Amino acid sequence: MSWKLIFRLLVGESKHPLIKNLRQVRNDNLYFDSLTRGAVVSGNPGTGKTSWTAMQVIDYILKYPDRPVFIFDASGSLTNEVVELAYLLPSEERNKVVQRIVLDIPGDEQFVVPQPYFSPEYGLNDEELVQRATTIIQELNAEQMNLAPIMSVALKELAPELYRLINVIRNTHGERWQITEARKLLISIGQLALACKDYGQFAPEAKFYLEHELLNEKTSHAERERRMFALRNALGVIETKSLRARYGYHRPTITSQKIIANGLIYILSGEKLINLPDAQSWVFWDAYSALESVINRRIPHDPHDLPVLLIIDEVYKLFEIKGMAKKLGQISTYYRSRKLMPVIIIQAYWQLADILKEQIWSFSNQVTFALENFNDAYKFAQQVQEYDSTKEKLSARHVNGQPVLESDRGQYLNMANWLQNLKWRQVVMRRYVDERTKEPFISFVEKTTEKPAGVLPAPLHELKQALFKKYAVSVREALMDINGRKLTRKQPTRPTV
Repeated sequence: MSWKLIFRLLVGESKHPLIKNLRQVRNDNLYFDSLTRGAVVSGNPGTGKTSWTAMQVIDYILKYPDRPVFIFDASGSLTNEVVELAYLLPSEERNKVVQRIVLDIPGDEQFVVPQPYFSPEYGLNDEELVQRATTIIQELNAEQMNLAPIMSVALKELAPELYRLINVIRNTHGERWQITEARKLLISIGQLALACKDYGQFAPEAKFYLEHELLNEKTSHAERERRMFALRNALGVIETKSLRARYGYHRPTITSQKIIANGLIYILSGEKLINLPDAQSWVFWDAYSALESVINRRIPHDPHDLPVLLIIDEVYKLFEIKGMAKKLGQISTYYRSRKLMPVIIIQAYWQLADILKEQIWSFSNQVTFALENFNDAYKFAQQVQEYDSTKEKLSARHVNGQPVLESDRGQYLNMANWLQNLKWRQVVMRRYVDERTKEPFISFVEKTTEKPAGVLPAPLHELKQALFKKYAVSVREALMDINGRKLTRKQPTRPTV
């Protein structure tokens, strides 16, 4: 009787193939102390990864009531799971968690959480505000800039100078103009000339550039129009009513600084921007940029800084655009000392930009549910397994024995084929215990933790709407604020903020 048959008789049928260093365990949790090294959660739709991730989030929130959490969720699925689980907690815990939630749903037709670019509430100086706005529009149009020189000139030269001018223009009550007024000035050359005349003294470099490059009579009409149209076209992404309200209102109702300082839970749901992929890209990249600007100001290894958990759930436009993908891939390396803890959730590795496909493996915690794509499953097997050259053998050539298989493909094929056929809620993990210590084996969980059951105090959409309104203003109010901005011939005074 073979040893394999004896093993099956004693312990039952194995739930996984015989893979070196793979151990079946019951603990399906990430070790939170290791998340500064990053984590990647992958798997097909319907495998249980969203519910599992939401439960990890709730466990983290309960364990660390003072730590900030940022969730960027493209589809709204993770948002629904986290909100639902929060409201299913016992009343005392529920109240504490719900009070911390800031729900932001851009694209809503009635309400908006304002996030204007030019505001002192972000804790950035004027030039930092301008550069952040400039970088976003450049990253989102990188391909067009490479193909069309006029687009490159418009976004690299014209955009920042126009933003500098806008940033010093004030309303009657001292409120700043915003990026939503850029198109107004580009459409009306007379308004642009008036803005330079009345406010250019407060932004002399911008005044000089705009007057010599756009308003100068020696600049041909065609050249002027091409530059202005290129920038207007790039800004058109945020011209829907809801996004004009978001980026044009005079002040933000919440900032990354406040979220971090108060240990809040910021959830950005793209559920109402699914049919507007360019707008969704703008919103999510802007939100990441705002967080990054705060993290960049941290002193490395400062013991007073609390870790910041960042979860990015299937925001594929960020994963596909080269510049954005590069930044995301570097988070776990460059921001570990500043205590940013990134968790990226994907369905498949092939959806990532080439540069991120390689960088993604620098995230130390790798978690996968069933992977339909064979190449993805094979790559995962290569990354988490150490090659054992004695494991695979060829048929015997003579009576003295077998030659060792030179290729590693057989070993990894075994695991890859298995990963493709994992059942619902089965998961394989390479985990770190803390920043320095890797778990000495690959973990296989036969069935992830059961999702808590219960009855919500109200329909989910009503609970979400109540959370959303906490930091929102009406779209109508915001648009009235924006549409009321006009240049006047009244002598302006130097901006004080």
